[in-house]
Amino acid sequence: MSDKTLQDHPDFDAPTFAERHYADFPEGVRTNMVMSIDGSVSFRGRVGPLSSPADRALFHALRALSDVVLVGAATARVEKYGPPTLPDQLLALRSRLRWPGASDIPRLAIVSQSCSLPERSLDVPPEQRPIVITSALADTSPVNDRAEVIAVGDETIDLPAAIDELRARGLRRIHCEGGPSLLDKLIEADLVDEFCVTMAPQVTGEGSPVTDPAAAVLSPLDAPRRFRLAHAVPHHDDVFLRYVR
Repeated sequence: MSDKTLQDHPDFDAPTFAERHYADFPEGVRTNMVMSIDGSVSFRGRVGPLSSPADRALFHALRALSDVVLVGAATARVEKYGPPTLPDQLLALRSRLRWPGASDIPRLAIVSQSCSLPERSLDVPPEQRPIVITSALADTSPVNDRAEVIAVGDETIDLPAAIDELRARGLRRIHCEGGPSLLDKLIEADLVDEFCVTMAPQVTGEGSPVTDPAAAVLSPLDAPRRFRLAHAVPHHDDVFLRYVR
């Protein structure tokens, strides 16, 4: 996103807001999502229709506070992910808050069993090449020499081992942007330390487990996991929520 995009809504200073409310990012897994008031996390398969200019600005500001952006391959393909970039204001934010081991720009890590990634994420200079998290038996030929491969698990991806591998590389502030399948797996493995949610003032009419019990899938968890509300900050009709362990 360009500097101009941040300036399109001068009543919301995303770098200052992020520094005030989110800079105490502990080493762990933070997730970020937008949700409609009837419980959908996308509309017709895309997140964009739910997101406001302020939400999009905060989305990028939260990236600036991380070592690595973690995303599932389906979301990366639909949203046409490329390597993370930061405008000048967010580079300045990252510089002010610089923590030991922080790079100039967060890395991109894509979770994919098939190793089928958007070309934008691969057609990059060597220093921007993504991390691909896959299984040991996966065909990595589509990404060989174009990505750093982390192969964990045999036929399926071992997410706890993947998180350990990211941390071993010094990528300790892990910012997950979904999608729902990856988020579900992280929750099942009890790997999520923080949820950042923008409650969008919209309804989608799409069935979801929140509004449509028939769409619900029984959780493998023995009980719901409880988090603590760190803040609930309204901005116009959006509400920015942060829940922590």
